[in-house]
Amino acid sequence: MVNAPDVSVEEAKARLRDAFPAWSIIHTRDTGRWWATRGPLTRKILDRPSDVCADTAEELADKIRAVTRDE
Repeated sequence: MVNAPDVSVEEAKARLRDAFPAWSIIHTRDTGRWWATRGPLTRKILDRPSDVCADTAEELADKIRAVTRDE
């Protein structure tokens, strides 16, 4: 999906932002890691992680889905 070899980092970030509009998506060039943070936090999500990190864009998408599954 977002981590296909022919997809640029910017394209992967755009796809993640479209899929998860409540999250800010970050890719660090020096480490190649992916990060996502969200805010503002509401009572509904205070007990859930507000940031996740991953090695790939696809893994990041999976982690965001896991965090938001029951929301």
